[in-house]
Amino acid sequence: MRLAITLVLGLAPLPALAASFECTIQTQCGGGTCEAFTGGPFLIEEAGDLWRVSSDGQSWDGYATTTVEMGGEVSIVLPPQNGMSGLISIFPSGEVLFTAHAYGDGAVAITGMGNCAGEGG
Repeated sequence: MRLAITLVLGLAPLPALAASFECTIQTQCGGGTCEAFTGGPFLIEEAGDLWRVSSDGQSWDGYATTTVEMGGEVSIVLPPQNGMSGLISIFPSGEVLFTAHAYGDGAVAITGMGNCAGEGG
């Protein structure tokens, strides 16, 4: 009986490890020009149904539109919060792209690209 219980427990699905990434953005583009990104790294952590994105003392909560298991790419939508909305894509190669939208004196779109190191994803 103990063997049967052990086997059943061994076959039971376990929750996947939460994914986390530390991303360094090299280049950002906006307003028709590109330049080196001077901000700190982006820490991107899966937290249950949300993804927490933080950098330079700010954080945003987003939602995955796909998962590593579904296609190898992590895609996170950031709904409007803290003055911006956006999209982050992390590819199996470790490359990351982001787009941020904000409105101040007018509409602004900023894109960036870089690389991530991650685990659990």
